[in-house]
Amino acid sequence: MAIILRFSKPWLNKTSPIILRFAESGNDVPVSVPINIPVDIVVDFNVSEIVIDRTFGIEVGISWFALDEVEQALLLAEFARDHHVAVESPWLSYNAEVTNFESNWVSNVAVDHVWSVHWLFNDEHVRTNIAVSWALPAAHQITLAFDWLVPDNHDLNTMLNWLDTSSYQLATNITWLYSEIHEYDLMIHYRGFAIGDEKSIKWGFHEPRWVCSTKYRPPVGKVTLRFNEPLSTQPNPIVLRFTASPNYCYWDDGGGLIDANPPLPTIDFKIPIEPQIRRSYLMQPQISCVRVSDGVAVVLKSVSISQSRSQWASSGSLAFSSRIDAERAANELLKISINGYDFYMLCESPSESKAFGKTSYSATGRGRLATLASPNRKAINYVNVVARSFIGLMADIVANTGWTVASQITDYPVPANAFSYAAKTPAEAINMMANSIGAMLDVNDETQTITVIPQWPVVPWNTASAIPDVILHDGVILEFNERIDIRPDANAVFVRGEQQGVAAKVKRFGTAGDNFAADIVDKLITDNQAARMRATAELASAGNKVQNSIRAKVMADLPPMRPGMLIGVRKGAEVFKSVCESFSISGSVNESTGMVTVNQTVTLLRNEVAA
Repeated sequence: MAIILRFSKPWLNKTSPIILRFAESGNDVPVSVPINIPVDIVVDFNVSEIVIDRTFGIEVGISWFALDEVEQALLLAEFARDHHVAVESPWLSYNAEVTNFESNWVSNVAVDHVWSVHWLFNDEHVRTNIAVSWALPAAHQITLAFDWLVPDNHDLNTMLNWLDTSSYQLATNITWLYSEIHEYDLMIHYRGFAIGDEKSIKWGFHEPRWVCSTKYRPPVGKVTLRFNEPLSTQPNPIVLRFTASPNYCYWDDGGGLIDANPPLPTIDFKIPIEPQIRRSYLMQPQISCVRVSDGVAVVLKSVSISQSRSQWASSGSLAFSSRIDAERAANELLKISINGYDFYMLCESPSESKAFGKTSYSATGRGRLATLASPNRKAINYVNVVARSFIGLMADIVANTGWTVASQITDYPVPANAFSYAAKTPAEAINMMANSIGAMLDVNDETQTITVIPQWPVVPWNTASAIPDVILHDGVILEFNERIDIRPDANAVFVRGEQQGVAAKVKRFGTAGDNFAADIVDKLITDNQAARMRATAELASAGNKVQNSIRAKVMADLPPMRPGMLIGVRKGAEVFKSVCESFSISGSVNESTGMVTVNQTVTLLRNEVAA
């Protein structure tokens, strides 16, 4: 809407703000009712040439979009007297009231004029209905029919496995969006006649299957029935009723009377390590040493590592090339590589030796299992307050240390409060447990795994039929020594536990069992398996032994031998087998030539006369 105000003459004395008040004719009392519609007011001024318009009235144009409350400020630079305002509108109006217009324009005299307009709207709302309707097709029926002709002539040799079957009904429901649910029914009726029958005969062995039954399985041998009181009134015959046996299942691999899938015999694929026989052996020994914590190299002049079956960790000695190397290795875990084979040693006791014009630095140490021994671990007391297995007890002792326990022996239960020790470190405790049942510890320093193995993996009287782990021949044997170790003989032994346990007499198979060794009493003999393993070790150690000391090289096809291995030695046309009692490996560097020398020495034990 645009309102145009025209003034007939200027009034220069008027200062801002100029306030215009409009009122109806004959009514000078303004009604302050603000108008809530947007208004555009245009004022035309012409100072140089004043044109007096004799026309009476003011044109007012009003337009609006939404009845929002809008405040409009009117700025005027001139003053005009009260004029009659005529409003012409295509809408019906009534009770025209006064609406205020305010201007923030500077004016000397503030005159209020009020103009207000109320518009009349129809009481009834106008509603527009838009209706869209469409027709959906009625339900359609789809009929699918198949007609086929069967020839008159039939082949009598044709046999059809057709079954007289009742009618089937196939219902398919399809739901359309924005529409009703339509249902389509497909009905198929067919009927057949029995034309012939078919018989099948199976022959051959039956298929493998599981067979389960509760049929009573009597024990093998004589069954003895004992009655606690006589029953004289019971007539003959006497009927015995037994409760059903538990459901027992076994695997039937088929075959009927002749087994179609016979179990294959156990094949021993163990192949002994035997170096090839050559005219000459070319070797380039190497020795290297690094610190495990950060990989810093340590230069060695010589190294010697040894271990026996009675030791729980290897022991060794080192000679360093300089003081700096000795300081780097002090109280550190070292990884020593000898001809590609790794050994771990905890350098514990460094030493220094001085002579005229010469100073040497050396140290002694133990294997990595020394981390579970004094001074790295404190000695404690222990009692098994709950029942555990033998290997479970070992696992509890080394728990949360980074070490794990494996077993190559028969595990057995240990009752609660049957095992205890005082003032022992974890390494000493598990070594004592292994010795109690005639076993030993085979320690893998790299993986930190402790394996419990028998002290005699093959008893001396059964070595003839056993397959050795390593076979040595004259081409790799640098030195061979033999002596007789005199020991008392025995073919039986009594083994028993302490407060809790078993007592057993164990004798060597095939003997009279009349020559007893010293009795064995140990708190861990709580099961027949424990008694059998400990007695086997005692009887294997009894009797005269032949002790051999062999020095050989360390090559790709001749690894370092370990205690507990079964070693075969070719002595002419004969091959005798012995158990490795201890081993040692040594390496040294010549100070003048820098030549490296590596040797290994093993001590073997076997019976003087094979059984």
